Amino acid sequence: MSWLIKKILKGSDRRELFAERKFAPRLMIIQQSTKSLLAESLKDLAKFKTVDKITIRELTKNCNLTPPTFYNHFRDKYELMAWIYNQKVEAAMINFGHGDNLEDIICKWMEIILEDKNFYVNVLKNAVGQNSFRYTTNDHAINLLEEWIKTRHNLTDLSPTIYFCLRFYMRAVSEFINDWCLDKWDCEPRDMAKFLVSALPDTLKPLLLHV
Repeated sequence: MSWLIKKILKGSDRRELFAERKFAPRLMIIQQSTKSLLAESLKDLAKFKTVDKITIRELTKNCNLTPPTFYNHFRDKYELMAWIYNQKVEAAMINFGHGDNLEDIICKWMEIILEDKNFYVNVLKNAVGQNSFRYTTNDHAINLLEEWIKTRHNLTDLSPTIYFCLRFYMRAVSEFINDWCLDKWDCEPRDMAKFLVSALPDTLKPLLLHV
């Protein structure tokens, strides 16, 4: 589990988060910079090509890196796509239960997409399959919420019923946000977030709403 997720779950304040990042080992900073270079290269190429047509060779050449360097950080370009979104999803959850409620979190997740909508539309349309961007990022969000619930409510594990409801609900949230990104729903992020929260199963309400 990353240091950021741990801090989210413990509810640490921003100053502690920034202090830990500031004094992180230099190797961590270098790795972060390399991942960011690869991410920016992918986003740059995605302005002109569909993501399924972008090769690792041209992705690394575009940012003056090499394919072996890429594979030191990511399994494939689809893992990179997920990382681009997932790191922002994690950051958006920092204040969950400490000023931000579930509606705020979902709204922030949607605003991430708005910040670079053309890229995410490209990804959603051209990165499909069981290991696609949609499944990978949704699984990550489910894992974040699962760990948050267990820590927040002092649970060792989730019951089968709660786990099923969480996965069922988050799969639905993912589908609606994907449709919204592809312009199948015409509404603001806040309005969609309110709608999605209103559909939260009763089983999850004491765990995710009453915090």
